[in-house]
Amino acid sequence: MLLSWPQARALALSAEAAEAPLDLERHCIEGAVVESTRSYPGYYFGNRFILDYAPDTQSVRMWLARYRECFAWREAAYPAVLSWYEPHAQVRAIGADDVNVQVMLLAPDGIPARRLTPDAGSIIAFSSDHTWQQLIDLECAAYAYGEPFTRWRVSSFRAMTAAGHGTYYGIVSGDGVLLCAAGAYYRGDVARFVGVITREEHRGHGLASALIADILIRMQRQARARVIVADVGSKAAALYRSIGFMPFCYNHSLIVNHALGQPVVGT
Repeated sequence: MLLSWPQARALALSAEAAEAPLDLERHCIEGAVVESTRSYPGYYFGNRFILDYAPDTQSVRMWLARYRECFAWREAAYPAVLSWYEPHAQVRAIGADDVNVQVMLLAPDGIPARRLTPDAGSIIAFSSDHTWQQLIDLECAAYAYGEPFTRWRVSSFRAMTAAGHGTYYGIVSGDGVLLCAAGAYYRGDVARFVGVITREEHRGHGLASALIADILIRMQRQARARVIVADVGSKAAALYRSIGFMPFCYNHSLIVNHALGQPVVGT
């Protein structure tokens, strides 16, 4: 699928919305889309500006002032997040602040299924409290987001699943242990993968590739475009490209602490 830049940006916006919590709100101001998630004020990428164009050192000051006005309801300790899309990865700093870059990739049609060996486990759709709890445990062990955020985010995906916007899938062993998981959520006819994760001791055995290929087949019935996202240069990005995903857009994000004006790592 060849996309013009306006089409790519529109697809990126739809894909970002596909994984958003149900209470995410969007409205437009001059030069930006404003996203807010009041159920979790500390959710960086649910409380941000998505700018029409990349900022420079001078315009960042203006955007931060507008950000503080729009997000006066949040505590001052929360960082400001300015995001924008570009057709290429422009890895750079703006002033003293680093820019985080994620690649957004689009699945081609016809990716073949990857069969699991009988001893590798079976693919399920999440339905039990036990499986969702295993996902929380996996993510808490793998990431530094913290348990409160992880529990809130998983509860958000459960609510989206209950509302019919998609679901989580996993590979489980014969005794019910979650080995690998990934979500698939929808906004109209655009689907977005979320939270691809494999238990550490089972990585490198093709589980994630098999699960993603299986979900892609399921997605074909509902989505014309199927998107996955990863940090530029990461192992995940390399894996997705090996499966057949192709970059179509790059999401750049500047995360600035309100008080110090320095980048903050986290979610």
